[in-house]
Amino acid sequence: MRFRNFLGLLAIVFISGCSSRDAVTISIRVKSPEKDVITLSKIDFNKIIKIDSVKISSGEDEKRFKIKQGEEPEFYSISTKSGKAITLLASKGERINVSVDLDKILDYQVSGSEGSKKVQWITKTFAKSKSKVDEQIKRYLQTETSTEREIINNEYNIEKQRIKDELNKFIWKNPMSKASIMALYQKYNDNLFIFDSSDDLQLIKMVASAWKALYPESNYTKGMLEDIKNLERTITNAKLQQLIQSSELPIPDLSIPDRFGKEIKLSSLKGKIILLDFITSENSTSLLDNRELMEIYKKYKGKGFEVYQISFDSSRDGWINYVENSSIPWICVRENEPLNSTAAMMYNVRQIPSNYLIGKDFNIIAKNIYGDNLRKILEQKLNN
Repeated sequence: MRFRNFLGLLAIVFISGCSSRDAVTISIRVKSPEKDVITLSKIDFNKIIKIDSVKISSGEDEKRFKIKQGEEPEFYSISTKSGKAITLLASKGERINVSVDLDKILDYQVSGSEGSKKVQWITKTFAKSKSKVDEQIKRYLQTETSTEREIINNEYNIEKQRIKDELNKFIWKNPMSKASIMALYQKYNDNLFIFDSSDDLQLIKMVASAWKALYPESNYTKGMLEDIKNLERTITNAKLQQLIQSSELPIPDLSIPDRFGKEIKLSSLKGKIILLDFITSENSTSLLDNRELMEIYKKYKGKGFEVYQISFDSSRDGWINYVENSSIPWICVRENEPLNSTAAMMYNVRQIPSNYLIGKDFNIIAKNIYGDNLRKILEQKLNN
Protein backbone atom coordinates (compact mmCIF):
# COMPACT_ATOMS: atom_id res chain seq x y z
CA MET A 1 0.00 0.00 0.00
CA ARG A 2 1.44 3.45 0.83
CA PHE A 3 4.83 4.44 2.21
CA ARG A 4 7.65 2.78 0.37
CA ASN A 5 10.30 1.18 2.51
CA PHE A 6 13.38 3.24 3.39
CA LEU A 7 15.38 0.07 2.94
CA GLY A 8 15.82 -1.37 -0.52
CA LEU A 9 18.34 -3.09 -2.77
CA LEU A 10 22.04 -2.48 -2.29
CA ALA A 11 24.16 -0.70 -4.87
CA ILE A 12 27.88 0.07 -4.66
CA VAL A 13 29.32 3.56 -5.18
CA PHE A 14 32.86 4.75 -4.62
CA ILE A 15 33.58 8.18 -3.12
CA SER A 16 36.93 9.73 -3.92
CA GLY A 17 38.73 12.90 -2.88
CA CYS A 18 36.60 15.90 -1.86
CA SER A 19 37.19 19.10 0.09
CA SER A 20 35.95 19.63 3.65
CA ARG A 21 33.48 22.27 2.51
CA ASP A 22 31.48 19.90 0.31
CA ALA A 23 31.97 16.81 2.47
CA VAL A 24 30.73 15.14 5.61
CA THR A 25 33.28 13.60 7.95
CA ILE A 26 32.14 10.81 10.27
CA SER A 27 34.52 9.65 12.99
CA ILE A 28 33.33 6.60 14.88
CA ARG A 29 34.71 5.09 18.06
CA VAL A 30 33.29 1.61 18.44
CA LYS A 31 33.45 -0.98 21.19
CA SER A 32 32.78 -4.49 19.93
CA PRO A 33 32.78 -7.85 21.77
CA GLU A 34 34.35 -9.48 18.69
CA LYS A 35 35.86 -8.75 15.31
CA ASP A 36 33.27 -7.36 12.93
CA VAL A 37 32.73 -5.28 9.82
CA ILE A 38 31.01 -1.90 9.86
CA THR A 39 29.39 -0.61 6.70
CA LEU A 40 28.54 2.99 5.88
CA SER A 41 25.53 3.40 3.58
CA LYS A 42 23.44 6.28 2.34
CA ILE A 43 19.70 5.80 2.84
CA ASP A 44 17.78 7.12 -0.15
CA PHE A 45 13.98 7.16 -0.23
CA ASN A 46 13.55 3.66 -1.65
CA LYS A 47 17.01 2.11 -1.60
CA ILE A 48 20.28 1.85 0.30
CA ILE A 49 23.52 2.87 -1.40
CA LYS A 50 26.58 1.22 0.10
CA ILE A 51 29.51 3.63 0.39
CA ASP A 52 32.27 1.83 2.26
CA SER A 53 32.98 -0.95 4.74
CA VAL A 54 35.88 -1.52 7.11
CA LYS A 55 36.95 -4.28 9.48
CA ILE A 56 37.05 -3.56 13.20
CA SER A 57 38.90 -5.44 15.90
CA SER A 58 37.46 -6.71 19.16
CA GLY A 59 37.55 -4.22 22.01
CA GLU A 60 37.79 -0.54 21.07
CA ASP A 61 38.54 0.70 17.58
CA GLU A 62 38.29 3.98 15.67
CA LYS A 63 37.38 4.57 12.03
CA ARG A 64 36.84 7.66 9.89
CA PHE A 65 34.75 8.22 6.75
CA LYS A 66 34.74 11.25 4.45
CA ILE A 67 31.81 11.53 2.07
CA LYS A 68 31.14 13.99 -0.72
CA GLN A 69 27.70 15.56 -0.31
CA GLY A 70 25.43 18.10 -1.98
CA GLU A 71 23.25 20.75 -0.37
CA GLU A 72 20.50 18.38 0.77
CA PRO A 73 21.01 16.74 4.20
CA GLU A 74 21.33 12.98 3.88
CA PHE A 75 20.55 9.95 6.02
CA TYR A 76 23.44 7.56 6.61
CA SER A 77 23.43 4.12 8.21
CA ILE A 78 26.35 2.64 10.12
CA SER A 79 25.68 -1.10 10.38
CA THR A 80 27.42 -4.31 11.39
CA LYS A 81 27.38 -7.80 9.87
CA SER A 82 25.23 -8.94 12.79
CA GLY A 83 22.46 -6.49 11.79
CA LYS A 84 22.98 -3.77 14.40
CA ALA A 85 22.72 -0.23 13.03
CA ILE A 86 22.44 3.44 13.86
CA THR A 87 21.17 6.22 11.60
CA LEU A 88 22.71 9.67 11.16
CA LEU A 89 21.35 12.79 9.43
CA ALA A 90 24.25 14.82 8.07
CA SER A 91 24.51 18.27 6.47
CA LYS A 92 27.32 19.36 4.17
CA GLY A 93 30.46 20.39 6.03
CA GLU A 94 29.59 18.65 9.30
CA ARG A 95 32.21 16.78 11.31
CA ILE A 96 30.28 14.11 13.17
CA ASN A 97 31.69 12.15 16.09
CA VAL A 98 30.01 8.91 17.12
CA SER A 99 30.81 6.72 20.10
CA VAL A 100 29.01 3.38 20.29
CA ASP A 101 29.10 0.16 22.30
CA LEU A 102 27.66 -2.57 20.09
CA ASP A 103 26.27 -4.34 23.17
CA LYS A 104 24.26 -1.17 23.94
CA ILE A 105 23.52 0.06 20.44
CA LEU A 106 20.74 2.51 21.36
CA ASP A 107 22.91 4.30 23.91
CA TYR A 108 25.34 5.68 21.35
CA GLN A 109 26.64 9.25 21.67
CA VAL A 110 26.76 11.68 18.75
CA SER A 111 28.07 15.23 18.43
CA GLY A 112 28.71 17.73 15.67
CA SER A 113 25.34 17.18 13.96
CA GLU A 114 22.00 18.58 15.09
CA GLY A 115 20.14 16.46 12.56
CA SER A 116 21.76 13.27 13.92
CA LYS A 117 20.76 14.21 17.46
CA LYS A 118 17.15 14.58 16.33
CA VAL A 119 17.31 11.20 14.59
CA GLN A 120 18.68 9.66 17.78
CA TRP A 121 15.73 11.03 19.75
CA ILE A 122 13.28 9.51 17.26
CA THR A 123 15.09 6.16 17.28
CA LYS A 124 15.22 5.81 21.06
CA THR A 125 11.69 7.12 21.61
CA PHE A 126 10.12 4.81 19.05
CA ALA A 127 12.21 1.78 20.11
CA LYS A 128 10.63 1.91 23.58
CA SER A 129 7.15 2.01 22.06
CA LYS A 130 7.89 -0.84 19.65
CA SER A 131 9.21 -2.97 22.50
CA LYS A 132 5.97 -2.38 24.40
CA VAL A 133 3.83 -3.24 21.37
CA ASP A 134 5.87 -6.39 20.64
CA GLU A 135 5.12 -7.53 24.17
CA GLN A 136 1.42 -6.79 23.67
CA ILE A 137 1.44 -8.91 20.51
CA LYS A 138 2.98 -11.82 22.42
CA ARG A 139 0.30 -11.54 25.10
CA TYR A 140 -2.37 -11.32 22.43
CA LEU A 141 -1.14 -14.54 20.84
CA GLN A 142 -1.02 -16.35 24.18
CA THR A 143 -4.55 -15.52 25.33
CA GLU A 144 -7.57 -17.54 24.29
CA THR A 145 -10.31 -15.27 25.67
CA SER A 146 -12.03 -12.47 23.78
CA THR A 147 -12.16 -10.35 26.94
CA GLU A 148 -8.40 -10.41 27.38
CA ARG A 149 -7.88 -9.69 23.68
CA GLU A 150 -10.11 -6.63 23.95
CA ILE A 151 -8.08 -5.40 26.93
CA ILE A 152 -4.83 -5.84 24.99
CA ASN A 153 -6.31 -4.10 21.95
CA ASN A 154 -7.22 -1.13 24.13
CA GLU A 155 -3.69 -1.04 25.58
CA TYR A 156 -2.29 -1.16 22.07
CA ASN A 157 -4.48 1.70 20.83
CA ILE A 158 -3.47 3.83 23.81
CA GLU A 159 0.22 3.18 23.17
CA LYS A 160 -0.07 3.87 19.46
CA GLN A 161 -1.84 7.18 20.13
CA ARG A 162 0.76 8.11 22.75
CA ILE A 163 3.74 7.66 20.43
CA LYS A 164 1.82 9.29 17.60
CA ASP A 165 1.27 12.39 19.75
CA GLU A 166 4.98 12.53 20.65
CA LEU A 167 6.08 12.26 17.02
CA ASN A 168 3.41 14.76 15.99
CA LYS A 169 4.80 17.34 18.41
CA PHE A 170 8.32 16.70 17.13
CA ILE A 171 7.25 17.18 13.50
CA TRP A 172 5.43 20.47 14.17
CA LYS A 173 8.46 21.67 16.13
CA ASN A 174 10.87 20.69 13.33
CA PRO A 175 8.90 21.11 10.08
CA MET A 176 11.95 22.02 7.99
CA SER A 177 14.16 19.19 9.26
CA LYS A 178 14.58 16.01 7.26
CA ALA A 179 14.29 14.18 10.59
CA SER A 180 10.54 14.93 10.40
CA ILE A 181 10.35 12.70 7.33
CA MET A 182 11.90 9.89 9.35
CA ALA A 183 9.36 10.50 12.12
CA LEU A 184 6.51 10.22 9.60
CA TYR A 185 7.70 6.83 8.39
CA GLN A 186 7.96 5.02 11.73
CA LYS A 187 6.23 1.64 11.72
CA TYR A 188 5.61 -1.32 14.02
CA ASN A 189 5.71 -3.71 11.08
CA ASP A 190 5.44 -3.62 7.29
CA ASN A 191 1.67 -3.24 7.45
CA LEU A 192 1.34 -0.86 10.37
CA PHE A 193 2.68 2.69 10.12
CA ILE A 194 2.04 5.24 12.84
CA PHE A 195 0.85 7.90 10.36
CA ASP A 196 -1.41 6.18 7.84
CA SER A 197 -4.96 7.54 7.95
CA SER A 198 -7.05 10.39 6.58
CA ASP A 199 -6.48 12.31 9.82
CA ASP A 200 -2.75 12.36 9.09
CA LEU A 201 -2.96 13.79 5.57
CA GLN A 202 -2.57 17.40 6.70
CA LEU A 203 0.63 16.58 8.58
CA ILE A 204 2.05 14.49 5.72
CA LYS A 205 1.30 17.23 3.20
CA MET A 206 2.89 19.85 5.46
CA VAL A 207 6.17 17.92 5.65
CA ALA A 208 6.14 17.14 1.92
CA SER A 209 5.43 20.78 1.01
CA ALA A 210 8.25 22.02 3.25
CA TRP A 211 10.73 19.62 1.68
CA LYS A 212 9.51 20.40 -1.83
CA ALA A 213 10.14 24.12 -1.21
CA LEU A 214 13.70 23.38 -0.08
CA TYR A 215 14.63 20.53 -2.44
CA PRO A 216 12.09 20.12 -5.28
CA GLU A 217 14.21 17.49 -7.09
CA SER A 218 14.88 15.38 -4.00
CA ASN A 219 13.92 11.70 -4.18
CA TYR A 220 12.28 12.19 -0.79
CA THR A 221 10.09 14.98 -2.19
CA LYS A 222 9.04 12.85 -5.16
CA GLY A 223 8.47 9.79 -2.98
CA MET A 224 6.33 11.60 -0.41
CA LEU A 225 4.18 13.26 -3.09
CA GLU A 226 3.57 9.86 -4.68
CA ASP A 227 2.69 8.38 -1.29
CA ILE A 228 0.19 11.18 -0.68
CA LYS A 229 -1.55 10.33 -3.97
CA ASN A 230 -1.68 6.66 -3.00
CA LEU A 231 -3.07 7.45 0.42
CA GLU A 232 -5.75 9.73 -1.03
CA ARG A 233 -6.79 6.99 -3.45
CA THR A 234 -6.96 4.51 -0.59
CA ILE A 235 -9.07 6.80 1.56
CA THR A 236 -11.67 7.13 -1.18
CA ASN A 237 -12.23 3.39 -0.93
CA ALA A 238 -14.54 2.90 2.04
CA LYS A 239 -13.53 -0.69 2.73
CA LEU A 240 -9.82 0.07 2.72
CA GLN A 241 -10.37 3.17 4.82
CA GLN A 242 -12.13 1.04 7.40
CA LEU A 243 -9.26 -1.45 7.29
CA ILE A 244 -6.69 1.31 7.87
CA GLN A 245 -8.59 2.62 10.87
CA SER A 246 -9.37 -0.83 12.30
CA SER A 247 -8.47 -1.33 15.94
CA GLU A 248 -7.58 -5.00 15.46
CA LEU A 249 -4.06 -5.89 16.54
CA PRO A 250 -2.27 -7.41 13.50
CA ILE A 251 -0.50 -10.75 13.80
CA PRO A 252 3.15 -11.09 12.80
CA ASP A 253 3.87 -12.02 9.19
CA LEU A 254 6.30 -14.79 8.27
CA SER A 255 8.40 -15.44 5.18
CA ILE A 256 10.09 -18.86 5.20
CA PRO A 257 11.55 -20.98 2.36
CA ASP A 258 9.97 -24.24 1.19
CA ARG A 259 12.02 -27.27 0.16
CA PHE A 260 12.80 -25.63 -3.20
CA GLY A 261 14.16 -22.50 -1.51
CA LYS A 262 11.20 -20.34 -2.48
CA GLU A 263 10.23 -17.82 0.22
CA ILE A 264 6.52 -18.08 1.04
CA LYS A 265 4.78 -15.39 3.05
CA LEU A 266 2.07 -16.27 5.52
CA SER A 267 0.25 -13.08 4.50
CA SER A 268 0.02 -14.35 0.90
CA LEU A 269 -2.78 -16.61 2.17
CA LYS A 270 -4.83 -13.75 3.61
CA GLY A 271 -8.49 -14.16 2.71
CA LYS A 272 -8.44 -17.89 3.50
CA ILE A 273 -8.83 -19.78 6.75
CA ILE A 274 -5.21 -20.69 7.60
CA LEU A 275 -3.88 -23.34 9.93
CA LEU A 276 -0.44 -22.13 11.06
CA ASP A 277 0.99 -25.45 12.17
CA PHE A 278 4.28 -26.11 14.01
CA ILE A 279 5.53 -29.72 13.71
CA THR A 280 8.53 -32.00 13.42
CA SER A 281 8.62 -35.36 11.66
CA GLU A 282 10.92 -36.48 14.48
CA ASN A 283 7.92 -36.43 16.83
CA SER A 284 5.34 -39.26 16.70
CA THR A 285 2.51 -36.99 17.84
CA SER A 286 3.19 -34.65 14.92
CA LEU A 287 3.10 -37.59 12.49
CA LEU A 288 -0.26 -38.77 13.83
CA ASP A 289 -1.67 -35.23 13.68
CA ASN A 290 -0.52 -34.92 10.07
CA ARG A 291 -2.35 -38.11 9.06
CA GLU A 292 -5.59 -36.74 10.46
CA LEU A 293 -4.92 -33.32 8.97
CA MET A 294 -4.54 -34.93 5.54
CA GLU A 295 -8.22 -35.97 5.55
CA ILE A 296 -9.36 -32.58 6.83
CA TYR A 297 -7.31 -30.78 4.20
CA LYS A 298 -8.74 -32.87 1.35
CA LYS A 299 -12.28 -32.01 2.47
CA TYR A 300 -11.87 -28.26 3.00
CA LYS A 301 -9.07 -27.17 0.65
CA GLY A 302 -11.49 -26.28 -2.12
CA LYS A 303 -13.63 -24.25 0.28
CA GLY A 304 -10.94 -21.76 1.27
CA PHE A 305 -8.82 -23.65 3.82
CA GLU A 306 -5.03 -23.67 3.66
CA VAL A 307 -2.20 -25.00 5.83
CA TYR A 308 1.09 -23.16 6.43
CA GLN A 309 3.18 -25.79 8.19
CA ILE A 310 6.55 -24.96 9.76
CA SER A 311 8.89 -27.89 10.39
CA PHE A 312 11.40 -27.98 13.23
CA ASP A 313 13.24 -31.03 11.87
CA SER A 314 16.92 -30.87 12.85
CA SER A 315 17.97 -32.20 9.45
CA ARG A 316 16.96 -30.43 6.25
CA ASP A 317 17.46 -33.60 4.20
CA GLY A 318 15.34 -35.58 6.65
CA TRP A 319 12.58 -32.98 6.42
CA ILE A 320 12.61 -33.00 2.61
CA ASN A 321 12.47 -36.80 2.54
CA TYR A 322 9.47 -36.78 4.87
CA VAL A 323 7.60 -34.15 2.84
CA GLU A 324 8.22 -35.96 -0.44
CA ASN A 325 7.63 -39.52 0.80
CA SER A 326 4.42 -38.49 2.61
CA SER A 327 3.18 -36.45 -0.39
CA ILE A 328 2.37 -33.47 1.82
CA PRO A 329 -0.12 -31.42 -0.26
CA TRP A 330 -0.04 -28.15 1.66
CA ILE A 331 2.59 -25.45 2.16
CA CYS A 332 5.45 -26.83 4.22
CA VAL A 333 8.43 -24.63 5.11
CA ARG A 334 11.50 -24.79 7.35
CA GLU A 335 13.78 -22.11 8.73
CA ASN A 336 17.52 -22.51 8.20
CA GLU A 337 18.14 -22.62 11.95
CA PRO A 338 15.13 -24.31 13.62
CA LEU A 339 16.82 -24.20 17.02
CA ASN A 340 16.87 -20.39 16.79
CA SER A 341 13.44 -20.11 15.19
CA THR A 342 12.15 -16.58 14.60
CA ALA A 343 8.66 -17.98 13.96
CA ALA A 344 8.64 -19.80 17.29
CA MET A 345 9.70 -16.65 19.10
CA MET A 346 7.14 -14.45 17.35
CA TYR A 347 4.29 -16.89 18.02
CA ASN A 348 5.42 -17.93 21.48
CA VAL A 349 5.66 -21.62 20.59
CA ARG A 350 6.40 -23.56 23.76
CA GLN A 351 5.78 -27.11 22.53
CA ILE A 352 5.69 -29.17 19.34
CA PRO A 353 3.18 -29.84 17.89
CA SER A 354 1.10 -26.69 18.27
CA ASN A 355 -0.97 -24.52 15.96
CA TYR A 356 -3.00 -21.37 15.42
CA LEU A 357 -6.14 -21.10 13.31
CA ILE A 358 -6.16 -17.76 11.49
CA GLY A 359 -9.32 -16.17 10.07
CA LYS A 360 -9.86 -14.57 6.68
CA ASP A 361 -9.22 -11.15 8.24
CA PHE A 362 -5.76 -12.36 9.38
CA ASN A 363 -6.67 -12.53 13.05
CA ILE A 364 -6.41 -15.56 15.31
CA ILE A 365 -9.58 -17.64 15.71
CA ALA A 366 -8.27 -20.48 17.87
CA LYS A 367 -5.13 -22.03 19.31
CA ASN A 368 -4.00 -25.68 19.48
CA ILE A 369 -7.10 -27.04 17.76
CA TYR A 370 -7.13 -30.54 16.24
CA GLY A 371 -9.38 -33.31 14.89
CA ASP A 372 -13.13 -32.90 15.36
CA ASN A 373 -12.72 -29.49 16.99
CA LEU A 374 -10.92 -28.26 13.88
CA ARG A 375 -13.60 -29.76 11.63
CA LYS A 376 -16.39 -28.06 13.58
CA ILE A 377 -14.87 -24.59 13.40
CA LEU A 378 -14.04 -25.00 9.69
CA GLU A 379 -17.63 -26.00 8.99
CA GLN A 380 -18.79 -22.89 10.80
CA LYS A 381 -16.32 -20.42 9.27
CA LEU A 382 -16.22 -21.74 5.71
CA ASN A 383 -19.98 -22.11 5.29
CA ASN A 384 -20.81 -18.55 6.47
